[in-house]
Amino acid sequence: MTDDQIVLYHRPELAEDARRYEAWCQLVSISAAPAVSQPALYLDHRGMWLCTPGYTQPYQPADAEIQRRANSRVPTDLVRACGVQLEGRRVLDACAGFGSDGLLLAQRGAKVSLVERQRLIWIMLAERARHIANAATICAEAMQVLDDHDRHAGSWDVVLLDPMFPPTNKRALPNRGLQHLRELTAPFEPEQEDLLPLLAQSRQRCTGRVVLKRRLKDSVLARPDFQIKAKSVRFDVYAGLA
Repeated sequence: MTDDQIVLYHRPELAEDARRYEAWCQLVSISAAPAVSQPALYLDHRGMWLCTPGYTQPYQPADAEIQRRANSRVPTDLVRACGVQLEGRRVLDACAGFGSDGLLLAQRGAKVSLVERQRLIWIMLAERARHIANAATICAEAMQVLDDHDRHAGSWDVVLLDPMFPPTNKRALPNRGLQHLRELTAPFEPEQEDLLPLLAQSRQRCTGRVVLKRRLKDSVLARPDFQIKAKSVRFDVYAGLA
Protein backbone atom coordinates (compact mmCIF):
# COMPACT_ATOMS: atom_id res chain seq x y z
CA MET A 1 0.00 0.00 0.00
CA THR A 2 1.16 3.57 -0.70
CA ASP A 3 0.35 6.78 1.19
CA ASP A 4 -1.42 8.30 -1.82
CA GLN A 5 -5.05 7.66 -0.94
CA ILE A 6 -6.08 7.30 2.69
CA VAL A 7 -9.77 7.36 3.55
CA LEU A 8 -10.69 8.18 7.14
CA TYR A 9 -14.25 7.20 7.97
CA HIS A 10 -15.63 8.72 11.14
CA ARG A 11 -18.77 8.91 13.22
CA PRO A 12 -20.75 12.07 12.28
CA GLU A 13 -20.39 13.54 15.77
CA LEU A 14 -16.59 13.16 15.59
CA ALA A 15 -16.11 15.35 12.52
CA GLU A 16 -14.05 17.89 14.47
CA ASP A 17 -11.73 15.18 15.81
CA ALA A 18 -11.31 13.72 12.33
CA ARG A 19 -10.19 17.12 11.01
CA ARG A 20 -6.89 16.66 12.83
CA TYR A 21 -5.96 14.37 9.94
CA GLU A 22 -7.65 16.09 6.98
CA ALA A 23 -4.28 17.19 5.58
CA TRP A 24 -3.52 13.53 4.83
CA CYS A 25 -6.95 11.90 4.49
CA GLN A 26 -10.22 12.04 2.65
CA LEU A 27 -12.81 12.36 5.43
CA VAL A 28 -16.08 10.45 5.12
CA SER A 29 -18.86 10.63 7.71
CA ILE A 30 -20.43 7.23 8.40
CA SER A 31 -22.30 5.60 11.28
CA ALA A 32 -20.39 2.28 11.44
CA ALA A 33 -17.13 0.76 10.25
CA PRO A 34 -17.51 -0.06 6.54
CA ALA A 35 -16.42 -3.02 4.43
CA VAL A 36 -13.49 -1.80 2.33
CA SER A 37 -11.62 -2.79 -0.80
CA GLN A 38 -8.48 -0.89 0.27
CA PRO A 39 -7.03 -0.37 3.77
CA ALA A 40 -8.74 2.56 5.46
CA LEU A 41 -9.25 4.12 8.89
CA TYR A 42 -12.33 4.46 11.06
CA LEU A 43 -12.69 6.81 14.03
CA ASP A 44 -15.32 6.24 16.70
CA HIS A 45 -15.60 6.97 20.43
CA ARG A 46 -13.24 4.08 21.20
CA GLY A 47 -10.44 5.51 19.07
CA MET A 48 -8.88 4.86 15.66
CA TRP A 49 -9.43 1.53 13.91
CA LEU A 50 -7.85 -0.11 10.89
CA CYS A 51 -10.24 -1.47 8.27
CA THR A 52 -8.62 -4.06 6.03
CA PRO A 53 -10.03 -6.01 3.06
CA GLY A 54 -10.81 -9.61 3.94
CA TYR A 55 -11.42 -8.95 7.65
CA THR A 56 -14.97 -8.70 8.97
CA GLN A 57 -13.97 -6.64 12.02
CA PRO A 58 -11.75 -3.55 12.21
CA TYR A 59 -8.52 -3.81 14.18
CA GLN A 60 -7.20 -1.70 17.04
CA PRO A 61 -4.07 -2.46 19.09
CA ALA A 62 -4.85 -3.01 22.76
CA ASP A 63 -3.66 -0.37 25.22
CA ALA A 64 -4.47 -2.60 28.22
CA GLU A 65 -1.45 -4.80 27.52
CA ILE A 66 0.85 -1.75 27.56
CA GLN A 67 -0.57 -0.70 30.93
CA ARG A 68 -0.13 -4.19 32.35
CA ARG A 69 3.50 -4.34 31.26
CA ALA A 70 4.19 -0.77 32.42
CA ASN A 71 2.75 -1.42 35.88
CA SER A 72 4.57 -4.70 36.41
CA ARG A 73 7.01 -4.69 39.32
CA VAL A 74 9.31 -6.91 37.28
CA PRO A 75 10.84 -4.95 34.36
CA THR A 76 10.18 -6.47 30.96
CA ASP A 77 13.11 -7.68 28.84
CA LEU A 78 12.65 -4.58 26.66
CA VAL A 79 12.90 -2.26 29.68
CA ARG A 80 15.98 -4.12 30.94
CA ALA A 81 17.61 -3.80 27.52
CA CYS A 82 16.90 -0.05 27.37
CA GLY A 83 17.95 0.54 30.98
CA VAL A 84 15.60 0.13 33.92
CA GLN A 85 15.89 3.77 35.04
CA LEU A 86 14.04 5.44 32.16
CA GLU A 87 12.59 8.50 33.91
CA GLY A 88 13.38 11.56 31.78
CA ARG A 89 15.50 9.60 29.30
CA ARG A 90 15.29 10.74 25.68
CA VAL A 91 14.32 7.72 23.57
CA LEU A 92 13.94 7.34 19.81
CA ASP A 93 11.70 4.46 18.73
CA ALA A 94 12.91 4.46 15.14
CA CYS A 95 10.62 1.73 13.71
CA ALA A 96 7.52 2.35 15.79
CA GLY A 97 4.72 0.57 13.92
CA PHE A 98 1.65 0.71 16.17
CA GLY A 99 3.89 1.89 19.01
CA SER A 100 3.46 -0.81 21.65
CA ASP A 101 7.14 -0.86 22.68
CA GLY A 102 7.73 2.88 22.50
CA LEU A 103 4.55 3.70 24.41
CA LEU A 104 5.55 1.19 27.08
CA LEU A 105 8.82 3.11 27.55
CA ALA A 106 6.84 6.36 27.72
CA GLN A 107 4.63 4.88 30.41
CA ARG A 108 7.82 4.06 32.32
CA GLY A 109 8.78 7.75 32.29
CA ALA A 110 10.92 8.11 29.17
CA LYS A 111 10.46 10.99 26.72
CA VAL A 112 9.82 9.02 23.56
CA SER A 113 9.78 10.08 19.91
CA LEU A 114 8.07 7.40 17.82
CA VAL A 115 8.98 7.33 14.13
CA GLU A 116 6.78 5.62 11.53
CA ARG A 117 7.16 6.21 7.80
CA GLN A 118 3.94 4.59 6.55
CA ARG A 119 1.33 7.35 6.71
CA LEU A 120 -1.72 5.23 7.53
CA ILE A 121 0.07 3.46 10.38
CA TRP A 122 1.42 6.79 11.62
CA ILE A 123 -2.12 8.20 11.89
CA MET A 124 -3.17 5.24 14.02
CA LEU A 125 -0.03 5.72 16.11
CA ALA A 126 -0.60 9.47 16.48
CA GLU A 127 -4.15 8.92 17.73
CA ARG A 128 -2.96 6.23 20.14
CA ALA A 129 -0.21 8.45 21.57
CA ARG A 130 -2.22 11.67 21.64
CA HIS A 131 -3.03 11.56 25.35
CA ILE A 132 0.48 10.59 26.51
CA ALA A 133 2.28 13.82 27.36
CA ASN A 134 5.82 12.45 26.99
CA ALA A 135 5.22 10.66 23.66
CA ALA A 136 5.54 12.41 20.29
CA THR A 137 5.06 10.87 16.85
CA ILE A 138 6.93 11.66 13.64
CA CYS A 139 6.00 10.51 10.13
CA ALA A 140 9.38 10.16 8.44
CA GLU A 141 12.17 7.78 7.54
CA ALA A 142 14.25 6.74 10.55
CA MET A 143 17.50 7.77 8.86
CA GLN A 144 16.01 11.19 8.11
CA VAL A 145 15.25 11.76 11.80
CA LEU A 146 18.67 10.52 12.87
CA ASP A 147 20.31 12.85 10.33
CA ASP A 148 18.13 15.88 11.11
CA HIS A 149 20.20 17.95 13.54
CA ASP A 150 17.99 21.03 13.18
CA ARG A 151 14.62 19.60 14.26
CA HIS A 152 15.99 16.94 16.61
CA ALA A 153 19.06 18.65 18.03
CA GLY A 154 21.34 16.72 20.31
CA SER A 155 21.77 13.02 20.94
CA TRP A 156 19.44 10.30 22.16
CA ASP A 157 19.88 8.42 25.42
CA VAL A 158 18.36 5.27 23.87
CA VAL A 159 17.57 4.30 20.28
CA LEU A 160 15.23 1.35 19.79
CA LEU A 161 15.34 -0.46 16.45
CA ASP A 162 12.52 -2.94 15.88
CA PRO A 163 12.31 -3.54 12.11
CA MET A 164 9.68 -5.92 10.81
CA PHE A 165 10.96 -9.48 10.97
CA PRO A 166 11.16 -11.18 7.57
CA PRO A 167 8.52 -13.87 6.97
CA THR A 168 9.33 -17.49 7.80
CA ASN A 169 8.20 -20.78 6.32
CA LYS A 170 6.23 -21.67 9.42
CA ARG A 171 2.52 -22.23 8.89
CA ALA A 172 1.47 -20.46 12.07
CA LEU A 173 0.55 -16.84 11.43
CA PRO A 174 1.81 -13.99 13.64
CA ASN A 175 -0.74 -12.16 15.77
CA ARG A 176 -3.26 -10.02 13.96
CA GLY A 177 -1.46 -6.76 14.60
CA LEU A 178 1.75 -8.08 13.04
CA GLN A 179 -0.21 -9.52 10.12
CA HIS A 180 -1.61 -6.06 9.40
CA LEU A 181 1.79 -4.39 9.78
CA ARG A 182 3.35 -6.87 7.37
CA GLU A 183 0.62 -6.33 4.77
CA LEU A 184 0.82 -2.54 5.03
CA THR A 185 4.60 -2.15 5.13
CA ALA A 186 5.82 -4.96 2.85
CA PRO A 187 6.97 -2.62 0.03
CA PHE A 188 8.77 -0.34 2.51
CA GLU A 189 10.60 -2.75 4.80
CA PRO A 190 14.40 -2.45 4.69
CA GLU A 191 16.47 -5.33 3.43
CA GLN A 192 18.86 -6.98 5.86
CA GLU A 193 21.85 -5.09 4.44
CA ASP A 194 20.03 -1.76 4.92
CA LEU A 195 19.88 -2.31 8.68
CA LEU A 196 23.65 -2.00 9.08
CA PRO A 197 23.75 1.71 8.10
CA LEU A 198 20.71 2.34 10.33
CA LEU A 199 22.44 0.65 13.25
CA ALA A 200 25.68 2.55 12.61
CA GLN A 201 23.93 5.92 12.41
CA SER A 202 21.89 5.14 15.53
CA ARG A 203 25.10 4.53 17.47
CA GLN A 204 26.56 7.82 16.23
CA ARG A 205 23.52 9.75 17.53
CA CYS A 206 23.16 7.89 20.84
CA THR A 207 24.95 8.51 24.14
CA GLY A 208 23.58 5.43 25.90
CA ARG A 209 22.23 2.25 24.34
CA VAL A 210 21.08 1.21 20.90
CA VAL A 211 18.70 -1.73 21.26
CA LEU A 212 18.05 -3.93 18.21
CA LYS A 213 15.14 -6.35 18.52
CA ARG A 214 15.61 -9.63 16.63
CA ARG A 215 14.07 -13.07 16.49
CA LEU A 216 15.84 -15.40 18.87
CA LYS A 217 17.40 -17.50 16.08
CA ASP A 218 18.21 -14.63 13.70
CA SER A 219 21.84 -14.13 12.79
CA VAL A 220 23.75 -11.39 14.61
CA LEU A 221 23.80 -8.23 12.51
CA ALA A 222 26.92 -6.83 14.21
CA ARG A 223 28.56 -7.98 17.40
CA PRO A 224 26.60 -6.47 20.32
CA ASP A 225 28.01 -5.44 23.67
CA PHE A 226 25.51 -7.76 25.32
CA GLN A 227 22.22 -9.54 24.67
CA ILE A 228 19.00 -10.10 26.56
CA LYS A 229 17.14 -13.19 25.40
CA ALA A 230 13.41 -13.76 25.80
CA LYS A 231 11.27 -16.71 24.76
CA SER A 232 11.06 -15.94 21.04
CA VAL A 233 13.01 -12.69 20.59
CA ARG A 234 16.25 -11.20 21.79
CA PHE A 235 17.57 -7.70 22.28
CA ASP A 236 21.06 -7.00 20.93
CA VAL A 237 22.41 -4.01 22.86
CA TYR A 238 25.14 -1.72 21.51
CA ALA A 239 26.92 1.14 23.23
CA GLY A 240 26.22 4.56 21.79
CA LEU A 241 29.15 6.47 20.35
CA ALA A 242 27.90 10.07 20.60
